[in-house]
Amino acid sequence: MLSVANLKKSLVRVDTKKHEKRHAFKRSAVVMLVRDTPQGAELLMIKRAERDGDPWSGHMGFPGGRQEEDDGDIFATAVREVEEEMGFDVTAVAGDTHRLSDLQATGHGRLLPLVVTPFVMFAHSEMVITPNDEVADYVWIPLEFFTYAGNRSHFEWLFEGKTYRLPCYYYRQYKVWGLSLKMLDEWLEVL
Repeated sequence: MLSVANLKKSLVRVDTKKHEKRHAFKRSAVVMLVRDTPQGAELLMIKRAERDGDPWSGHMGFPGGRQEEDDGDIFATAVREVEEEMGFDVTAVAGDTHRLSDLQATGHGRLLPLVVTPFVMFAHSEMVITPNDEVADYVWIPLEFFTYAGNRSHFEWLFEGKTYRLPCYYYRQYKVWGLSLKMLDEWLEVL
């Protein structure tokens, strides 16, 4: 069983990289929120609402979004976005913040001029989740689920007449893949 104490220790071994174009591109940030339960650590994920023009419409992800001019820094973006999307102040219920590597976003198979910064935070108290209209659903997934090689799967993605075999995890009715999976993989590599 993965404990929060072990997870915190593992983050020290992550070789965090900042994207060289992070100041030239648009920025976004997400929070990978972990809570401890008697069954082990769980990770909060959201299913994005279906929206026209959103390249990640209906995808599984982490609470977060694009940086605004008034945000003091990229972590402030993550905090603001969690409050907007999930209805609680993440800094009031979680701490021990760890930054993972920046990732350049992709949409519909193409690199976008957007850098996403993930932050891992550990809940130290309960929160009341009241998602806004950007969130279709949310789920707490046991982190241990992602550590079993047998749970890793693939799916076929048809794009511009070509079929691609992409990695994913299926947890209940949810499919975790793409950018969210890349964020998880960086952390899973050291677990």
